[in-house]
Amino acid sequence: MCMNVRRSCRCGRNSAYFLCRDNLLPPEVLVNLYCPECRDLGDWDQAAALEDCGWILEYDLAMAQTFLDKRGISHRVTPEFIFDRGYLTWQGFSPGDHDANTRLHQRLAPLIEKNLNLYLQNLKSEWLAHVAALKAAGWRKAQAA
Repeated sequence: MCMNVRRSCRCGRNSAYFLCRDNLLPPEVLVNLYCPECRDLGDWDQAAALEDCGWILEYDLAMAQTFLDKRGISHRVTPEFIFDRGYLTWQGFSPGDHDANTRLHQRLAPLIEKNLNLYLQNLKSEWLAHVAALKAAGWRKAQAA
């Protein structure tokens, strides 16, 4: 089971949904979130932060290490380890994927009763195009897709 959390960035103009893999780390491990508009507002710790297409995620590495050690995960904790292993990462490939997915499903919903196969084909092709655009833009998680 995975917990999903929504966080606003430091300036409050943007937000992102996060996935907490297996609920091993509490959401408080993410101490700061900066969007591209507010990334220069804070004095964030570069050693504890990960940048993804202009967004900055700053983690409490000591807290993360403590929680993971208690679960028998004996790996040196870095921002890349937390993010790439899915312990506290975007829900989807980018901060806006949750909302993009919702909009896509809502837009295509009328097709469900008319032609379910067409709905599924459109859903798949449009989502794959979305992921390809994220990959081209350089989003970290999309690179593995």
